[in-house]
Amino acid sequence: MHRHQHRQAGRTPRTERRPAHVDIELLGGFQVSVDGAVTPEHGWRRRTAAALVKVLALAPGQRLHREQVIDLLWPDEPPSDAAPKLHKAAHFARKAAGRHDAVVLRNYVVQLFPTAVLTVDALVFDELSRRALSSRDATTARAAVDQYAGELLPDDRYEEWADERRELLRLRHLNVLRLAGQWLEVSELEPSDEDAHVEVMRDLVANGDPCAALAHFERLERVLDRDFGAAPGPAAQALRDDIESATAAQRATLDQLAGFEDCAGLEDLVAELAEVTQRQTRLIRMLTTAAAANPCYAPVPG
Repeated sequence: MHRHQHRQAGRTPRTERRPAHVDIELLGGFQVSVDGAVTPEHGWRRRTAAALVKVLALAPGQRLHREQVIDLLWPDEPPSDAAPKLHKAAHFARKAAGRHDAVVLRNYVVQLFPTAVLTVDALVFDELSRRALSSRDATTARAAVDQYAGELLPDDRYEEWADERRELLRLRHLNVLRLAGQWLEVSELEPSDEDAHVEVMRDLVANGDPCAALAHFERLERVLDRDFGAAPGPAAQALRDDIESATAAQRATLDQLAGFEDCAGLEDLVAELAEVTQRQTRLIRMLTTAAAANPCYAPVPG
C-alpha cells in the first residue's frame, strides 16, 4: 500500500498538449503557417487540396457539410464520383500542412483544423472593416487597411466560389480607405472615383502644390473621357477653376515684383514697410507705458 502511494507521488504528471496556432493567409496570396512555421509551397501544388483548405477557411466556423464542399469544388460530378476526390484532397491537405487534423471528415461534416487556434486574415479584415464602417471610426478603419494585403486569392481569379467574396472585400477595402482619409489610394484603385480625386486635389493645395493638383485634375479628365466619354463634375471643375485663379494671381504678383529694376524699387518698398512697423512698435510701447502710469488712461481700441 505504501509502495503504491510512493509510486503515485513520484510520477511526473502528464502535461496537456498545447493546441497548434495556425495562420492562413488568403489576401494577396495563399499561405499556411503552423506555430509560426510556413508550410512548404510545393506541398500545395495539388490544386484540389489547396482549394479545399481555401473554401473551408472562408466558411462560417471553418466547416461545411460534405455535400456543400462537393457542390463548390466538383459541381459537375455526381456525389458518388466526387466523394473519393474529397477524401483524396483532404489526405493531401493534411500532408501539406504536416498535421493529421488539418482537415477532418466526421459525420458528413468537413472541418478545417478543428483542434487548433485558427486565424484567417480575410476574416480578420472582414470583422475590422465591418466594425469600422458601422462605428465610423477612422482608427479602426486604418487598422483594417493595414490588414488588407491584397485582393482575395488572386491565383483563383476564375473560381466561381471565390468571386463574390473577392468583390465584397474589394469594395469594403475601398470604403475603409475613404473612412481613413486615404484618398490617393482610393483614386489609384478606383480611377473614376471623382470624390477621391477632389479630396486629393484639396490635400495637394493645402500642402502648397497647386500644380500637382491641376495635374491630378487632368488625370481625372482623361480617365473619365476614356472610360465613360464624360467630363468631371461641377465640384471638380469648380476646384480646378479656383486653383487656376489663385495660381494666376500669385503669378501676377511675382511678375509685378520682378518688374522692379535691379531690385531697387523692391528694396525701397521693404525699407518703407520696416519703418512703418518700427513706428507702430514705438507707439504701442508709449501707450502701454502711459497706461501703466495712469490707471484711468486707456488707449482707444482699434
